[in-house]
Amino acid sequence: MQKKSQEKFQCPECESKNIRFRFKVNNKIKNNAYANVTEEIQCASCFMDIPANVFIYNTDYEIEDNKKIWQSYYKPVHLKVAAQCSKCNLYYWQIEKQIFDMNITASDIFYQTYDTKGSGGKMVCRLCDPEAFKNNKQ
Repeated sequence: MQKKSQEKFQCPECESKNIRFRFKVNNKIKNNAYANVTEEIQCASCFMDIPANVFIYNTDYEIEDNKKIWQSYYKPVHLKVAAQCSKCNLYYWQIEKQIFDMNITASDIFYQTYDTKGSGGKMVCRLCDPEAFKNNKQ
């Protein structure tokens, strides 16, 4: 009987070995780096959502490969499409980290403003406008 090896984790962004969440994803955009990504892992240290295939490793050599793949292939796309506050310009993972450090448990970190013409407005985060989230459970 072959013993199943236990998965090892290391964030290619910050090198943490701890995960916060592991979740399935369904990418609707089929012509970018994330087209075949079916699972992501959120790092417990930097809060970045990383494709599981570059967060999980088997050998030390693979860790360095995963870092290169993340930096050159996935991260540029991630930065291009990631939610970002229009006031402070922080990305969602930076906001989530600060909220976590403040001991606030919240699933909603943004609200979207709307203009009078009916088009979508800008994203504003919980850090920039905490009063807008007063009625929500913290």
